[in-house]
Amino acid sequence: MTDFQFYLMRNLERVFCVLALMVLAGALAPYLFAFRSGIEMNRDFADEVDSGNIKFQAATLTIYSIGLLYILAERVRLPKLLIGNWALLALTGLALFSALWSYYPDATFRRAVALALTTTFAFYLVLRYTPRELMELVGWALMLGAVLSLILVILYPTSTIHQGPPLGGSWLGSFGHKNRLGRMMALGVIIFSLLMMERGGKQRWFTWAGLGMCAFMLAMSQSRTAWITTVVLLLLIYVLRFLRGARLPMSLRVGSLLILGFAMVMAVTQFLVVGLEAVGRDLTFTGRTTIWTHAITAGMNHSMLGAGYRAFWTPEGASYVYARIWATIGNGHNGYLDVWLELGFVGFGLFLVVFFTGIKRAYSRLIGSNDIAGLFYMLLMIYTLIYSMTEKFLLEQSELTWTLIMVTLLYLTPRRAMATERRNAPVPSGAGRPLQGYPAPGE
Repeated sequence: MTDFQFYLMRNLERVFCVLALMVLAGALAPYLFAFRSGIEMNRDFADEVDSGNIKFQAATLTIYSIGLLYILAERVRLPKLLIGNWALLALTGLALFSALWSYYPDATFRRAVALALTTTFAFYLVLRYTPRELMELVGWALMLGAVLSLILVILYPTSTIHQGPPLGGSWLGSFGHKNRLGRMMALGVIIFSLLMMERGGKQRWFTWAGLGMCAFMLAMSQSRTAWITTVVLLLLIYVLRFLRGARLPMSLRVGSLLILGFAMVMAVTQFLVVGLEAVGRDLTFTGRTTIWTHAITAGMNHSMLGAGYRAFWTPEGASYVYARIWATIGNGHNGYLDVWLELGFVGFGLFLVVFFTGIKRAYSRLIGSNDIAGLFYMLLMIYTLIYSMTEKFLLEQSELTWTLIMVTLLYLTPRRAMATERRNAPVPSGAGRPLQGYPAPGE
């Protein structure tokens, strides 16, 4: 294979990866869901329990199939990643086995298989790309999603802008709902802000265009949670950089984080009412607390193993007087609650092991490095910690954020150097350098 052939094949793979990440981010929702808004898709939730969305299934199955082919080619490096992440594998396996006691066994099994395939795609990303490469590819996916959203808003405003109360005027773009648009654009703003911090980052058109597009679409989504989360994470960049650069013992660094966390909790508690009123919300978080109360009551009927993966938010799963209403909601708007409702205390315990393992590894990477990838890992875990209080994406099949959480866990697997070390591509005789666009091992 010549240099040009390999360069072409590598860039075609990157194009595939960007398109796949756009699908997982929900940026192609109009093409997969025929311009249905997020509200309309939730109303059709009960109808799709048995069959699902065929176009979305076909798109994701194609993505996962290509990813599996690459994993088979890299299978020698796979075992160490598997052994180092037993809790993640056990959690995925529990979702599969939950079909045995699920209220909708067929739907649970189908979605759990999709979750398992999403997990394999995370392995593909780790084996094929360096952390820095993947950050840029995610940035491309989110920027293109923002551009596509803007184009669709201009061409089809009635289908891509929420009409009427209570969400009237909020842009949903190509993401199907304002909250999803806001959440993805918040992630995009953080990624491009980090890329801007690199040497030469401020001279690249890509970082400025990406930051500008994501920030603009974030503002137009009118998602207050996304606005607040973005501001908090941007401020935390400076805090984390200080902790990384300060010549302090580990105990003082951890103590500083604990003090900061306590101060943030006190500030939120003190100014919660005022802050929510300022952004047009109340203490019920737009009715979410009412849903949570009834869901917990219903969830106690199957507290140990749950109602089955993705089976609770159905009339049979909820088994409560509000079941008909919940069937149109589709989720509890709280990631932690939904993990428990679907997989019980057993599944929630495994999830906590996965999540806190990720936080521990991300913090160790943050302190022990000085690159933007170390910052991104920690910011992603904090982003997840905040957002999961009001949104569902934890343990979600074919979802970008959960995929990135798994990628973080896999990248930071102890002793992963041998497992994920990049091999140089085959080069023609006489070529003694890594090919352009392909990083050398350990980069």
